[in-house]
Parts: sequence; C-alpha cells; structure tokens
Amino acid sequence: MRDIDCWHEEEFRRLVTEKVVRLLDGTPTEASLAAAVSCCAEGAEAICSDRPMACTAGCPYCCVLNVAVLLPEAMRIAQRLAEQTAPRELDELRKRLAQHRSWTRWMDDEERILKRMSCPLLDQYGACSVHPVRPLACRAITSLDSESCREAFAPVVSDEDRLVPTDLLRKAAYDAAFTSLAAGLLSCGLDDRSIELGTGVIAFLEHPEYRELFLGGGKLPEDLWR
Repeated sequence: MRDIDCWHEEEFRRLVTEKVVRLLDGTPTEASLAAAVSCCAEGAEAICSDRPMACTAGCPYCCVLNVAVLLPEAMRIAQRLAEQTAPRELDELRKRLAQHRSWTRWMDDEERILKRMSCPLLDQYGACSVHPVRPLACRAITSLDSESCREAFAPVVSDEDRLVPTDLLRKAAYDAAFTSLAAGLLSCGLDDRSIELGTGVIAFLEHPEYRELFLGGGKLPEDLWR
C-alpha cells in the first residue's frame, strides 16, 4: 500500500495536466471533457485504490458539506441527470436544487450540519444518485470510521472537537487531480473557475446553451457566482 511520504505530488500534477491537455487538444467536445474528468479521477484513484475506507452506499453523513466543482464536472452531472431521469422527476429535482441553493447560499459547513442541509442529489435511500460521475471533491472525502462520522455530523451544538479519521493520501491525490484538471482547462483556453455544485448543475440543466458557450472558450454569466 502506497504511503503518503512516497507520493510525488508535483510529478502527478504534471502528468495528469498533460493528459488533460492532450484529451482537449483541438476542438473540445462534451465527450473529450468527460474523458478529461475521468482521467483525473482515475489518476487519483490509482494512487489510493488499495487503501481502506469506512464509506459505503447509503452513508450520507458528510453529504451536507459545501462542494465546489469545476464546470466540466457540473456539465457531466447535468448531462447524466438529463439522460437518465424522467421529465417529471427531473423537474422536481431542479426545484430541490434551486431551493437548496437558496437556503444554503451563505451557510458555512457548521450551519449546514446543524440544519441538516443534505445534498439534493441523494436518493430516497441516502445514496448518491450520480455516484459514477460524482465530483472529485466528493471522492476526496473518505472516513476510516463510520461511527466518528455519525457523531461528527450530528446536528447538535457542541464546544468539543468532533474529528473524523480520514485518509490524507486520498484527499491529497484528489485535490491534486482537481487542480490538474483546472490547469488543463486553463491551458486549453477554457474557463477554469470552480462553482458550487448545485449552482453549476442547475445552470447546465436550465441553460443547455451554456455547454456550447463553455466549449467555445466563453465565460458563463457572472451572476452564477454572486
């Protein structure tokens, strides 16, 4: 099992960024963007695939935290939802996403925990409905003890530190994958800004034209970041 002290982060960033640039060389498409995101996720997972974790399906304790995504991640999630969700269900999901965004817009993570502001992308069983294309930031968060998670994310006010043992190598690998994707986008003349998960997904669901705008090197409206 790889140790964090034996991992060469700068070399990883360089190699993954180069792969992203090669995939997006020329005229980027939705398919090449999806491949670039997958490349980053697979690169990080290769670093830590054999490492233990307590996280399992239906374990939604940490799914109240704020999640930042890069625009290709939001686009990919929106596309999957549009393709695999019935129109009526998709309309309800858009409403939940918009409501969640409105309620949590200025909340920090502690307030989100206290108010149980669970991610709208969780299904009725508490599992991630977009798990195969979940954000890099979500993949980075893993626990080594589920009971610690349950206690840390309990909606109670406490002065005591509530810590969760986590895999620091996994966190570092996926953080590096995130920044590598951003660097690759920037090198290819694409918008490398991050955005709140729900805001980004809603944007691409409600405005399909944003896909072409992004692919063409344009900037999405600044109002999305306000």
